[in-house]
Amino acid sequence: GEIKGTEKPNEYVILSAHFDSWDGGTGATDNGTGTITMMEAIRILKKVYPNPKRTILICDWGSEEEGLNGSRAFVEDHPEIVKNVQALFNQDNGTGRIENISGQGYLNSYEYITRWLSKVPAEYKTDLKTSFPGAPGRGGSDFASFVAAGAPAFSLSSRNWSYEIYTWHTNRDTYDKIVFDDVRNNAILTAILAYEACEDPAKTSNEKSV
Repeated sequence: GEIKGTEKPNEYVILSAHFDSWDGGTGATDNGTGTITMMEAIRILKKVYPNPKRTILICDWGSEEEGLNGSRAFVEDHPEIVKNVQALFNQDNGTGRIENISGQGYLNSYEYITRWLSKVPAEYKTDLKTSFPGAPGRGGSDFASFVAAGAPAFSLSSRNWSYEIYTWHTNRDTYDKIVFDDVRNNAILTAILAYEACEDPAKTSNEKSV
C-alpha cells in the first residue's frame, strides 16, 4: 500500500511486517501482531496525515519464514526505492510493547532516531531502550534484507511475553495470546515515528560504523 509524498515523493518511509506464518497455529504473535501494528499505523496516518511529505509504503511480506524471501525479492527488484529509504520500521517478535530499538550499525542513527523519539509522549515509550550505533541485524526478520542493502531499517523489538519459549513457531500461537493494549501502544508509537520520519527536513544518513 502507498500514501504518495507531496514534497519528496521519491523518498520513502516503510512500515514492514511479514504476513506468512507457521501452520501449527494461526500465526497470531508471529506475525499477526506485527501485521496488525502496521495496518493500524497506516490507518491512523491515512486519517490524520493524508498528505505526507515523503511517500509512505506499507509492506506485508510473504515467505519470511522460508528465508526473508519476500523482502529480499523486493530489495532486489526495487533498487530505486531502497537507495531512497528515509527509514523502515519492522515489527516481528510477539505481542508485547516495543521496548528496544537498535541503530543497526548506522553511525548517525542516534541523532535522528533520538530526535523522532523525543516527540513521542512518554506513555507510549515506557521502558523503551535504545542502543547506538548497534550492530547490523544478521537475519531474523525482514528489516535485515534492507540493512544488507544499505538502507536505514530498524526492528521495533517487543517485550517477550513468553514469545520465544511458548508461542513462537508452535501450535499455541493463537488469537487468545494477543495483548491488545500492547499492540495498540505499538501502532501509535509506529505512526508517530513514521510521521516524524516523513516530516524531518533532513535525509537520514546511511553511513555505517566500521
